[in-house]
Amino acid sequence: MKASTSKNAWLFGKSVDLLFLFLPVWGVWIACFALPESVISKDIPVWAWLLFVVGIDVSHVWSTIFRTYADKEEFSNHRTLLIAAPFLAFAAFFLISGFSQPFFWRILAYIALYHFIKQQYGFMRIYKARAKDFGKRWIKDEWVIYTGMLYPVVYWHLTDVRSFSWFVEGDFINLYSLLSAFPVDQVFLVANVAYWLLIVLWLAQELFAGSERYWGKILWTLTTAINWYLGIVYFNSDLVFTITNVVAHGIPYMVLVLFYVEKKKSKVQQQPRKISKVVMAVIAMIGMVLVLAFGEEYLWDMLIYRENSQLFESVLVFPVNALANPWWQAAGIALLTVPQATHYIIDGFIWKSNAKNPHLKRILLNE
Repeated sequence: MKASTSKNAWLFGKSVDLLFLFLPVWGVWIACFALPESVISKDIPVWAWLLFVVGIDVSHVWSTIFRTYADKEEFSNHRTLLIAAPFLAFAAFFLISGFSQPFFWRILAYIALYHFIKQQYGFMRIYKARAKDFGKRWIKDEWVIYTGMLYPVVYWHLTDVRSFSWFVEGDFINLYSLLSAFPVDQVFLVANVAYWLLIVLWLAQELFAGSERYWGKILWTLTTAINWYLGIVYFNSDLVFTITNVVAHGIPYMVLVLFYVEKKKSKVQQQPRKISKVVMAVIAMIGMVLVLAFGEEYLWDMLIYRENSQLFESVLVFPVNALANPWWQAAGIALLTVPQATHYIIDGFIWKSNAKNPHLKRILLNE
């Protein structure tokens, strides 16, 4: 009974979780501490942008299609949402970007922040459910997972200018100048201690509970808190913020989607799929999202910003000029934002345990 309980405490299985959910993030930390200051202080280089932003961040957005549009049953269950979301996203962001591009990026940045926070919380909830972790605690897991993310964000808003941004420079509101009369730096010296004290006390509480069932939840919550602290508070680096952020968010999401898709096929067929078929299917899906992600960024560069023209034109020369008319540019920005915005919208519905997601508990909670 104990072995079964321990196994259920992990999302995909202990080895898979460690390999894909945790080790990539821990490896990034090691790399960040090992890199010289001359590298850390520079903007993210093109090769790193291609690998991490296009290869992981943009790709994870496109992986949603296998959980939704590419699955007949899932599409039928969420038909209205899946049809309406792209049109609503386009209309809203066309108007916003037409009014003000800086305001558009600010709105999108805060929506993205909310999405990233909810994903980390959602994974924590899955770990709790799999471990049957319903006991009362003095320090609740929800307090720790949210504090682990929101405190660094508050620090970002209330301290002097950071050397990084979420999407574009100035997308997050900086309140440092408004609080110049207050000893903000001194306050954060105390706040940093309080932040880590809360996490240490929570960890002691969980270890005192004495069950190996909680290790998945513990590692996920600790990894999230440390990652956000390092990426936002400790390092002041565009490179570090980018890679810590996208690796911790994008890889787990893609693994979740691929796991769900393949596990559902086994459940429907009522027999395990051959390993060779699973591997080929996963490779095909990853290959497709990489192509779609590269294509999306190619269009962004060709039609809007021309920031990485040398990279993209080495593959395919731009056949048209960048959009110059403000309203055509607003339309282009809104259209190219549709995949990302749709991902944000539908993600709040496709992972809820309800009648429209009948396979969710069987696949993620093994019920």
